[in-house]
Amino acid sequence: MPTYDVFVSYSHNDADIVTDLAERLKGHGIEVAYDKVVVRPGSIIFHEVGEAIRNSTHGLLVISPASMASGPVINEYYTLLQRSMYDGRLLIPVLVEDVKTQDLPEFVKIRFYSDLRGVTGALFDQRVDEIAEAIRRAR
Repeated sequence: MPTYDVFVSYSHNDADIVTDLAERLKGHGIEVAYDKVVVRPGSIIFHEVGEAIRNSTHGLLVISPASMASGPVINEYYTLLQRSMYDGRLLIPVLVEDVKTQDLPEFVKIRFYSDLRGVTGALFDQRVDEIAEAIRRAR
């Protein structure tokens, strides 16, 4: 049985918004995993993140130029995509900065994404509510 409701794949350049997003999702009762939660001193990052993905029901892919240029994020994306295709798990793209369409992975282009670019206040809360509701419905 999965330990987490969702794993968040992101670039460390986007850590501030990911931390805020994760905390707000937790406020909705969503168990969130990302490297800052699962990696401990002395652990092997690749192993811990892989385990967290396997122990998560769904995935969020935080999209920015930095994440689309990150080898680890692309590897996590492929793992999340495989789970989505074969196990019916959600893979929710979350756009936090402008990215050229040609820089997006093919299977992200066909998914409806949550747009957090420049969003604050009540609109940010609304978008987080939408993500949380999608995760809850897919449980």
